[in-house]
This record gives sequence, structure tokens and C-alpha cells, in this order.
Amino acid sequence: MTDAYAEYPAEDPSLRRALLVLKKWGGLVVVAALVASALVYVSQKDQTSYFRSSGTIELTDEVATGITVAGSKRDALLQIQAQQLILTSQATRDQLDAALGDRASELRSISVNTPEDTPVITITVEADSPDVAREALSELLDLYVAGRIADQQAKLEAELDPLRVQQQEQEAKVESLTEELNNTRATATEDEISVLEKRTADALDRLDTYDTAIQEREFLKATADGEVRVISGASDPVEVAGSPLRQAAQVGVLVLLLGAGLVVLVSRLRGRLLLLDEVRAASGGLPILATVPRFRRRFRDPSEALVVGKRSARREAEGFRYLRTSLEVATDRKSPLVVAVTSSGANEGKTVTAANLALTVARGGRAAALLDGDLLGSSIQDMFDTDADNAFLGLLKGDIELDRQWFGVRTPEESLTVLVDPKGSMAPERSELSSDEVEDLFGRLGRRWDTVVVDCPPVLAVSDSVVLTGAADATLVVVRLGRTTRRDLEKALIQLEQAGVRIAGLVVTFANEKSESYYGYGYEYGRN
Repeated sequence: MTDAYAEYPAEDPSLRRALLVLKKWGGLVVVAALVASALVYVSQKDQTSYFRSSGTIELTDEVATGITVAGSKRDALLQIQAQQLILTSQATRDQLDAALGDRASELRSISVNTPEDTPVITITVEADSPDVAREALSELLDLYVAGRIADQQAKLEAELDPLRVQQQEQEAKVESLTEELNNTRATATEDEISVLEKRTADALDRLDTYDTAIQEREFLKATADGEVRVISGASDPVEVAGSPLRQAAQVGVLVLLLGAGLVVLVSRLRGRLLLLDEVRAASGGLPILATVPRFRRRFRDPSEALVVGKRSARREAEGFRYLRTSLEVATDRKSPLVVAVTSSGANEGKTVTAANLALTVARGGRAAALLDGDLLGSSIQDMFDTDADNAFLGLLKGDIELDRQWFGVRTPEESLTVLVDPKGSMAPERSELSSDEVEDLFGRLGRRWDTVVVDCPPVLAVSDSVVLTGAADATLVVVRLGRTTRRDLEKALIQLEQAGVRIAGLVVTFANEKSESYYGYGYEYGRN
């Protein structure tokens, strides 16, 4: 088995899980992508070509030019992003539409792009005609620069207003000090005159400062450029051919990627086990005694699911032969042996596993019996195509004797005894199972047959399962890939372990991948 296992390289479990999910749902994702592509193609097939014109500006204000300085880079990025938002805002689009007039309907889009770590912004306009593309970009550049100039002038004007008020107040102060100095020259002392002259000189200096500040701002206002430089105006429009096929392909690829990601994510959130590695991790390292492949369609009906001994079902039956051998090793070939087969939930393959295991044991030369202990979901009789009823409660209460004539299945070695009631006698009213009664029943069965396989109800469904498995010599827990969830398996195993159940190992059903189809003790031996 070591060589067989080495045929499949160790891969990332997450990748293997994703591939399994995509194998199952990939067809649906592809169909969704094709439908989306078709819809886009139909809606865009009459689309004509359009024209694109570009221009470039550079922000020259102190904040934006700090993009190359580590300490001010963040503020610069925020400033550049703010200007990009202005260029592509609805307010700017409304102004541009007004400037274009009737031709505004030909304008398709405005986009901006900034090279990394530069205060440069490239503006691109797309329109139905070359003239509108060029004109729209030229108008946009003019509107933006004019807006920046207006903002700069408004900012300077806001600084000028208080300066002019302060200038007037200082002029009045200088005039007052000059008048006071002239009036007191004849009567004041030299010291008093010196003080007045100094105050007057200081006031004049302050007035000069205000005059200079006002002149500087008036000059800046008159020469304002908006702190923006147009590097290149509207370029010659370039025709862009309308390609509905390309757009459809782009949408299809996008839907394909999003769909694939979505199904993988949903699969992960649902928590269903898909890989043997996931089963081993969820079970805390319990041995996997065998894996059973997904049955082919003709063997999925209960009446056809008894695959052991059928030449046409050798692939399905192989796992049960490995299970028999693995179980013998796990239990040291104990005889008599009562084996309980259960699972965390319904429809995970425990009944099919129990019936085929019992038949395999009989074909191996041991006297074997099969007992249906699943009182709520009894289905053993369906697999053996008999109208007999469940005999479990009758045997438990002593209403049915063991030495009666039972339903049997002949094999080349020993016959398999199926403990069902062919007479359809009235079964006792179902009640809480007693551990003592179950142990007594299993003891009586063990004295009659070498191996007794008991199909038990799911652990999380009813408490009967814990009672039945607790009285058995060994318990097999069936895990169905693609259905059993990690949470349910963990909860079921915790309940069994807390009840002191002797778990021999796991049986994994519905194995799809070749790399997931290894069996029993051979796998464990090869791994170790």
C-alpha cells in the first residue's frame, strides 16, 4: 500500500478541497458565466466605436508636491485623491454638460489616473465622436483650472480683508501719534518727545508691514494660476473599436472567477467534510478502517446496494473486503464479536455498510448475523428484498426466540442470518432502551454466531445509538464525504467517547477521488 499511496503527491488540503468543490459545481459556474457572457453580447452587439482623448496636469501646491517627502506623503496622497474626486464628480460632469450643450449626450465617461508617487493626474475622456472627446477634455481642463484659480483667489481675498482692516486701524494710529507729537514739541521734555517719536516710528514700521502683506497678496491674486500646471492639453482622439465579444468575454471570466470563489467559500462555511485528511483531523486521528467509493448509479437503489458477491460490483465491494480485514486486525480477531455500525446523521451509508460488512464476514467463513437496531429508520429488509419486519424489540423483550427459522443469505462459505421477523408479529411498544437488556441480547447473539453486525441509529438522532454502541464489542462510525459536517462528527464522537463506547475506527463512504480511495490497515501501515 505504501507504493500505491506514493502515487498521489501530498498536496495542500485547501487546494484539494477547492478542486473537489469545483469538480462538483464547476459545470454550474461555467453555465452561469456563459449565460452572463451571452446577455452582455446581446445587449452590446450593436455598439459602435467611440473615441478617447487624454490630457495631463500637475498639482503644484505645497501639499501635493510633498508626495516625495516621507513625512508629508500621506497628506499629499489625500490632496491628490481629493482632486481626482473633484474631476470625476457629478458637479464637474454637470458643468461640463452645460458647456457642451446638445452634444453632452455623446460624452461617455471621465476617468483619472495618477502615476505612483507623483502629483501628476492623467485625465481621459471617452465620447461617441472625436470632436466631442477633444472639446470635452479641453473644457474640463479649463473648468478645473478656473475652479482652482477661483479657489486660490478666494483664499487670498479671505486673507486680504482682515489685513485691510488692520491697515486702516494702523494708519489712524500713525496719524494720531504724529498729531500728538507735533502738538507737544513746544511744551514736552526731550525724553517725552523721544518716547513719542519712537512710538510713531514703530507704528510706521507696522503700517509698512501691513502694506507689504497686502501688496504681496494682491499680486498673488492677480497672477493666480490655481497651483496647477497643464502639462499636455487634449490629445488627438483615438478611436476605440466597440467589441461586444471582448466585453462578453471579460464579463464571462469575471463571473467564472467570482462563481468559483463563491462555491468554494460556501463549501467551507457549510463545513462538510470532503477529504480524508479533514476526516482524520475532525476525528482526532481515529483510524480510517476503509473507504467505500461512491456507488455507480445502478447500485444506488436499496435493493441493489448489496454489492458483495456481485461480479459487476467488484469496485464497490472491494472497500467492504478491506473493512472486514481491518476490523479483524483492530479487534485481534475476537470471537464472538458484536459490531455496532452508526453515523453522526442520517443518509450517510451506515445501513449499506452494515449489510455488506455482514455479508463479507459470512463469505469469509464466519457464522454471521445482521440485526437492525435502527427502530425509527429500519431499512435492512429493503436491501434483502423481504417484507419481514424489524425483530429487534421482539428479541430484546424475549417475544421472539433465537432458535426460530430466520431469513438467510447463502454464500460459498457460511450463510448470513438476517434477524428480521418474517411473520410480521406485533412488536412490543417502543420504549427507552435498557443497557442491561441490550447487553443480555448481545450476549445471547454472541453465543449463537461468531460475528453479529448491528445497524444502529444515528448518534445525533436518538439516544438509542449510545446504548447500543455501548454494549457492543466494537463500533464503526460511518462518515459520508460531502455530507457529514465536521461539527456533527465531532459532536457524535464526543457523545460516544463520554459513554465509554469502544470505537474501532471510521468507515468513509462516497469517496470520489482516486487519491481518497485507500483502504484499512494497509493504509495505516503504509502511513506509519
